[in-house]
Amino acid sequence: MDDIDIANELAATFNDAALKTALTKGAARPSTGICRACRQPIEPERLRIAPGTQLCHDCAEDAEAEEMRARKTGIAR
Repeated sequence: MDDIDIANELAATFNDAALKTALTKGAARPSTGICRACRQPIEPERLRIAPGTQLCHDCAEDAEAEEMRARKTGIAR
């Protein structure tokens, strides 16, 4: 087995794992309707669109901004 075969095998393994993860996320359990960050009710429209959401709109925006800051600074949270 040469380097290209090994790389192809690793890529196929990675793709299989990524696909399984994506399919599992799509079948997430429904939300409790309570934001896990602030403990306030999640907006009904948000739950209708994304039944598995765990954060209200404001907390989701805060989490996304924090993730963006972490990516830009290279600091993992």
